[in-house]
Amino acid sequence: MKAAPVFIKLCGIQLVEALLLVCGDKGLFYQPRGIVEQCCHFYCDYYDLENYCNT
Repeated sequence: MKAAPVFIKLCGIQLVEALLLVCGDKGLFYQPRGIVEQCCHFYCDYYDLENYCNT
């Protein structure tokens, strides 16, 4: 049985720490807009955060 995704609001340092945890050694992919609107104003999950990691 697959676990349901967890959607949370992340803002400020909590958002940065979550990105660092998810991205690890890959680092972050800079995008001037999007992550705050998605994760702070609305909700995001692990996979949304993963979209902001370097590939």
